[in-house]
Amino acid sequence: MTDDMPRPAPVRLNPAWHYHFLGIGGVGMSALAELLHGRGVRVSGSDTAVGDTAQSPTLRRLESLGIPVAAGHPPSALEGVDAVVFTPAVSPAHPVWEEVRRRGLPRLHRAQMLGAVTEGLATLAVSGTHGKTTASACLGFALERAGWDPTVLVGGHVAQFGGQNVRAGAGGWCVAEADESDGSFVHLRPRGILLTNVEADHLDHHGSLENLTASFRAFLARLEPEGVLAWCADDPGAAALGRAHGSRTQPDQEQPGRTQPGRTQADRTQLGHAVSYGAAEDADVRVTVGQLRPGAMDMALHDGERRHALTTRLVGRHNAQNLAGVYALASRCGVPEAPLLAALAEFAGVERRQQFLGRFGPHGCAVFDDYAHHPTEIRATLEMFLAVYGRPLTVVFQPHLYSRTRQFAAGFAQALGAADRVYVTDVYAARERPEPGVTGALITGNMKEHPDARFAATWQELIPRLLGAEAPRGVLLTLGAGDVTGLGPALLQEGGRP
Repeated sequence: MTDDMPRPAPVRLNPAWHYHFLGIGGVGMSALAELLHGRGVRVSGSDTAVGDTAQSPTLRRLESLGIPVAAGHPPSALEGVDAVVFTPAVSPAHPVWEEVRRRGLPRLHRAQMLGAVTEGLATLAVSGTHGKTTASACLGFALERAGWDPTVLVGGHVAQFGGQNVRAGAGGWCVAEADESDGSFVHLRPRGILLTNVEADHLDHHGSLENLTASFRAFLARLEPEGVLAWCADDPGAAALGRAHGSRTQPDQEQPGRTQPGRTQADRTQLGHAVSYGAAEDADVRVTVGQLRPGAMDMALHDGERRHALTTRLVGRHNAQNLAGVYALASRCGVPEAPLLAALAEFAGVERRQQFLGRFGPHGCAVFDDYAHHPTEIRATLEMFLAVYGRPLTVVFQPHLYSRTRQFAAGFAQALGAADRVYVTDVYAARERPEPGVTGALITGNMKEHPDARFAATWQELIPRLLGAEAPRGVLLTLGAGDVTGLGPALLQEGGRP
């Protein structure tokens, strides 16, 4: 979608309808379903992952709330349904679509539903190739800490939201991730946007970086006229879009006696412009990083004449960028300084982001799990682990999507090369069909100069090896957006140490 293309018509939520979620176990879908259910809307769902170890906690929670969840996508699950909500995770070739057509049911993309549930709220949307979940969760926590009682929908489970991926607030503000994977984020109409970075990814849908960038440009055009854009000055893609977007400062256009949701007289003057952040010298909000250590990072934020020194629970330069972005957007939207800085310091992160699981094996190896699944994310994550924990570092990486593996095999190899020992498993297919010749071995094939890089068809076959002759020392890090997250718990169960 380009700037001159027609904008999607907004979808209105009908509280009398019964909405059925196809793929309700997905992290974004489950959050929406839970939020609608909490508002008294009738919700059900179906998922092929019913019974899957990784998905079961989410699905069990939905069922415990009284949301019916069917295994697979049987036609019977659509009885009494008024509309279906979907994501690209459910293939257009799936037989369920024939049943949907036969019943004449409206089909709503997840992003359309997100736009509908956020209508009437002042929405702060976090977008970018990397860092969305961490930044959006921290931003939501900052608004909560300030007493704004926001609604928050994020792509991961957050300990400070009761371990959930959704927070249902009664205030006038909402924080949501804006997913660029298929360009559907144009269904949002944000009051503020945090743009973390723009890199080549999801090219299976967009086809090229140019098309992806155009999609981001169309999303930025959805920003309310008086809204705030915070963009990362350290990332070339985000910086180009941020500079091109320019200042959006405009006089207040509200009609007398009409106040927009989430707006107060005090914060109106702070809305309506762009702000840059990052380590760059010319950033409006400049971040500097001091000492890194396990569970703590010293950093400072330089905002004009003001300097804020703080120690955070998040670690790594990429996380310092994320926190600077949260500060840049939240401060320009009127969040008071004291609770905002306190939130940045206290935020404990998101599940599957540098998450410590325990120790295992004869050498007491520390095992961590992380969601990184793009070369840039892997490079930043390994940089942090090496800086904080040192060597040796063993990585088990599960590539996510055949298209991404094919496109970035060399990039993955280069990023993983920083580790002392590397295992690469076969591809986690997710929504894609296998591609001939595309396996995890494409990555290890690009690591012939590495002293210890190996291909393993599955992470399950690594369990006896890592508990036996190949038992690692130091740190073992599992990486990927698939089910490799099960390896750490399996190792702890078999050979865990107190």
